[in-house]
Amino acid sequence: MLPFVVVQKFDQGVTNPIVARLTLQNLEILQNCAIAKDKAEKIQSFYLNDLTPKLLRLSQIQEKLRAETEKLAASYKPPGKGAVSVTLPQVMQLEEECRNYLYEAKNFLRDLLKVFNLLFGTSFEEASEWTTPKKPRASVIEYAETNFQAQPDHIRYLKQLPACIAPFVWMRNAVEHPGKHSGTLIIQNFHFEPDGTLATPDWRRDKDGQTEYGRVSIVEDMRVGVHNLLTLAEDVLVMWAVDHAAIPGLMEMSVIPEAKRNPACPMKYKMGLRQGALDGLANQGSRPSAGGGVRVGDTRA
Repeated sequence: MLPFVVVQKFDQGVTNPIVARLTLQNLEILQNCAIAKDKAEKIQSFYLNDLTPKLLRLSQIQEKLRAETEKLAASYKPPGKGAVSVTLPQVMQLEEECRNYLYEAKNFLRDLLKVFNLLFGTSFEEASEWTTPKKPRASVIEYAETNFQAQPDHIRYLKQLPACIAPFVWMRNAVEHPGKHSGTLIIQNFHFEPDGTLATPDWRRDKDGQTEYGRVSIVEDMRVGVHNLLTLAEDVLVMWAVDHAAIPGLMEMSVIPEAKRNPACPMKYKMGLRQGALDGLANQGSRPSAGGGVRVGDTRA
């Protein structure tokens, strides 16, 4: 008989917020929801095998470029008086890393749509559909405006996506089809501004002679991108979960303040019995009830 096999999935543990919030946090949320076991396992598999590795890769690219950029900027020596030359620092393989980041970001958004489809019964396919309709389908934002009327906060949140995630989709499209519908991605390594000061790497997206996005610091834009993608990935599940608690009316989703998160596993969301629910159950159980009351552990569809 073969021994029980344990496979390490990541080179990062749950002390990493990405791992903690996309794996254990989601597992705990799903365990507190009314959902079929096979459906919950599919959703958890997407987070574990597709989304978490991609977001870790994005974070690693950003961190590598940040460290190298800071090191090169710190080592730069401005030319002295009368100098006839100056050494301009350069981040090696900058364009390749930028393209890799955009590729992973677009694929992450495409994979996250599979989770959205499972949860909400939709059929989105392309990363751009978060913000842009593809006939005959509406965009995710338009879908939310029609179907999330009871949760207006969900709609307001999703309406931020054009600014938060869409730029990475259009920049990746510009890499795949330069000069076409999405324009052209312009990546600048270290360079000198007109006044002679050293500028760190930046990027922008141009179309028809106009800049449609940027120019912005590559390292900072990537950092914000990782944050926004992590937030969207967990909030897709949270938006569904708040309406599908295992015990409706007695459970709630709460946010753990950042300062109070466990460094060993810094989860952000927690779903469980709302404060005072047990007291209410106890009081209810002491009175006759036609329905027999609600017991902790009951599951309602």
